[in-house]
Amino acid sequence: MSSTGDRRARRRWWRPVGRGASSAVVAARARVAAPELVTTDLVAVAPHQDDEVLTLGPAILAAVAAGRSVTVLLVSRGEGSSVRTRQLPKQLGFVPSLHHFSAMRDREFDGAVRAMGATPLVLPYELRLPDGGATTEAVVDLVGTHVPAGTEAVTVSWHDDHPDHQACGRAVQQLVRDGHLSRAGYLISPERLELVPDGVVLEKVGTGSPVTREHQESYRRRDIPGNWWAIGVRSVKESFDYQLLHDPYGYRHD
Repeated sequence: MSSTGDRRARRRWWRPVGRGASSAVVAARARVAAPELVTTDLVAVAPHQDDEVLTLGPAILAAVAAGRSVTVLLVSRGEGSSVRTRQLPKQLGFVPSLHHFSAMRDREFDGAVRAMGATPLVLPYELRLPDGGATTEAVVDLVGTHVPAGTEAVTVSWHDDHPDHQACGRAVQQLVRDGHLSRAGYLISPERLELVPDGVVLEKVGTGSPVTREHQESYRRRDIPGNWWAIGVRSVKESFDYQLLHDPYGYRHD
């Protein structure tokens, strides 16, 4: 188990990638610097970069506040956002490659996870799943390979309407049934509560440790020369704002 001090002392896996970096260079950096799996009390399975804050954040913060170690496993490459081709070229002067764009999203993810006091687990680009292309079977394989048996988990509920979110929820549910994960909780964001069927009991999470702007900061930071592209807020600004202004908590079911 790693302490917070140990996590901060580790060499950071991300290095800035400039305009001229090829996809091969970005991929090579990811391969060399991918973190090793660490023993953890709780693994949070995040479908995409930003789900760890917008949906799983309250559960992560509550666990950290309780003194538990939390590792956040990123499932998707996150390369499918239209921000890459529609918004960023005007700011950058070029269209970033899929690998380059994914690396910048990974940086935002890394910053948010660390701000919450947890440990990011970002596998190499090639080992993660295509954005929008996750299946239950593929997520079962990814989580089963990289998360030790007997670990407790949280992830996004299968009642969510995004296919990747549904795949993560169903995969974790299957891994609990198969005995690989000890137990799990499934969270849905406040904006999607109407998707949860009647009869499903929801527990409000994070009342003592709500998500704040500090936890979102890496997704909001706009500093093009410094390689902070604010991809998260460019993509779903309304969701980040809603979390801060209306409901910074999570809603969990078993």
